[in-house]
Amino acid sequence: MTDIISPMPSNTPPFIDLAWFKMAQPQATRINCSVQHSCEVFEYDSLRWICTADGAVQSMLFTEDHSYPVLHYIKALLCSLVFVDKPGKMLNLGLGSGAIERYVESHHPEIAMTSIEPEVEMITLSKECFYLDSRYPVRNQSAESFLHDNQQQFDLIICDIHCPPEQPNPIETMTFLQNLTNALLPQGVVAINFLAESESHIIDMLVRLRQIFEQVTLIDVLRQQNIVFYCSNNPFPEPSELNLKAALPVYGNIQAETIISQLIWLPE
Repeated sequence: MTDIISPMPSNTPPFIDLAWFKMAQPQATRINCSVQHSCEVFEYDSLRWICTADGAVQSMLFTEDHSYPVLHYIKALLCSLVFVDKPGKMLNLGLGSGAIERYVESHHPEIAMTSIEPEVEMITLSKECFYLDSRYPVRNQSAESFLHDNQQQFDLIICDIHCPPEQPNPIETMTFLQNLTNALLPQGVVAINFLAESESHIIDMLVRLRQIFEQVTLIDVLRQQNIVFYCSNNPFPEPSELNLKAALPVYGNIQAETIISQLIWLPE
């Protein structure tokens, strides 16, 4: 493997993995932002990303198409759209750089979005460096606080919460999960991004989810490290029905046909 990355063809983002970053990071340009934050923003060959203090990539933008969801787990979270017919209301817990919002506003403008982000610096960063509309409303609040006080219900909830290693993630508590299910409409689906430490960690989380939700399926995004769970209290559509819907052109940018075909269906 060479040390130099060939430029990307226009409108064709590469598959992003650890090897790509090891090559790209030394060649990337650091983007200066007005906001003071522990994260840094880099750009290389039409890709711009947020790098956390511990070196993890939190979010990524394709500068040729701001609505394109580059990272595979973001595509997997967005595949929750396939599960619900004509969703009207969507809740995103964890703004990141606004990848979910940019995609939904561009491809599904009929969906009313509510976005929650606890860090005001991240909200500023998403609008200043990642092309989230400056007028887009984001509630500066923790997911736990929002769900605790929430009286609304949603067709879709996306949960992508990042916590420092020394802090417990609220998504692993029964109180948080119960508040999640309370925020779902009867036909609603929640998609949870889960950073797994081990196989037993995945199993423990799965047990918690099945105590709260009647339906749970999942996809292993990155070799048991990045799991996306799909949960509902309404029966999921049949796999054949989901596969047909996922093949529709409207879901092409999130590679829904591939992702839905890789779902791991659990026994009742």
